[in-house]
Amino acid sequence: MHNGYFAIVLDDTWTDTVSRSATMEVVKSDHITIAYKPDNKTFKKLEPLLGKRMNAFINEIRANENIEAFFVDLMCYDSYRLSTHEKYIERVDPGQAHITISHKKDIKAKEANTMFTNPIRTESRAGYVEGIFKWISF
Repeated sequence: MHNGYFAIVLDDTWTDTVSRSATMEVVKSDHITIAYKPDNKTFKKLEPLLGKRMNAFINEIRANENIEAFFVDLMCYDSYRLSTHEKYIERVDPGQAHITISHKKDIKAKEANTMFTNPIRTESRAGYVEGIFKWISF
């Protein structure tokens, strides 16, 4: 197991755009976790993707009283306009791929995983973000 996580880290412009939807005290809005503390097999599989530009498409916002996040519908890389050659990436960890927008103080961002199964608020929100695939060490 490796101490860190693979994520699509959003460009500053996209982080600013996502954070405009924040309604709670602690604003995150900066990444999509793909694999948290991956085992050796997963690490080796994802390592060649480091530095690649990736796209993510969102289709709704979900929230409860403690946390809110964008639901990520699709993620791809090596994507070019009007191309059918993009490659897809999926979240390795259990739970829905998402961008935590914001949460209340003393709430952990990982609680977004449980919020997706029992949201208080669900709102359609079509969108697109871009970022770079990175390894973030603890």
